[in-house]
Amino acid sequence: MPGATAVALGQARSADMPRHPVFYMQEGMVVLKVQESLYKIHRYLLDHHSDYFRRVVAESGDTLGRSDETPLPLPVDITQQAFDCLLDFLYHGIYDPASVSLSDWTTILRVSTRLQCTKVRQYSIRELTARRSSLPVIDMLVLAKEYDIPTWLGPAYAELVRRPGPLGEDDAERLGARVVARVARAREMLREEEYALFQQRKYGVKYVFPERPDEQLVARAVHEVFDLPAPPV
Repeated sequence: MPGATAVALGQARSADMPRHPVFYMQEGMVVLKVQESLYKIHRYLLDHHSDYFRRVVAESGDTLGRSDETPLPLPVDITQQAFDCLLDFLYHGIYDPASVSLSDWTTILRVSTRLQCTKVRQYSIRELTARRSSLPVIDMLVLAKEYDIPTWLGPAYAELVRRPGPLGEDDAERLGARVVARVARAREMLREEEYALFQQRKYGVKYVFPERPDEQLVARAVHEVFDLPAPPV
């Protein structure tokens, strides 16, 4: 039959055709275990974005993730909420980044770093940087140090040094003693230089701080800052 012959020849030619290196999908879906829930998503998403996923699949001999009985487990520190946030971005938010909230971008930064989704991590850093004015400075510093974003450090430290008031105890605890000490040192340097420049502009002579400050001022500052009882008269 001529028609059947043509179909057979077409199939033979198709079998010999090279497969597209990117858009010929080898697998459809993959089953993941996140905390105590199973997910079934398009494998291409994780193959394309996650170095962690590709490494785990390679190490398992490609046996995990094929069924509900053999799910591929994600790290125990990845919560369902965080993974949902990442998937929502990959399936929907990537086309409308303005619809992703600031807190969700922070979550995407965390989970993309953990799963080694390099491009998604860069995307989240770029979006958070653009919205930096809405991100509390302490949060920015903590994220910058925890997730290795050195470009955030300078502007965040500068904002702390410019603050007219002192750090709160909760903020100081989050930053750690070493950072708090450096911020205090920078603020002290700034105040000294500002006052000295003010004196120079006003009187023509740059003010030099005394080697020993007034003891009454020292005592008052110590008692107010450290909340000590008043000394006996």
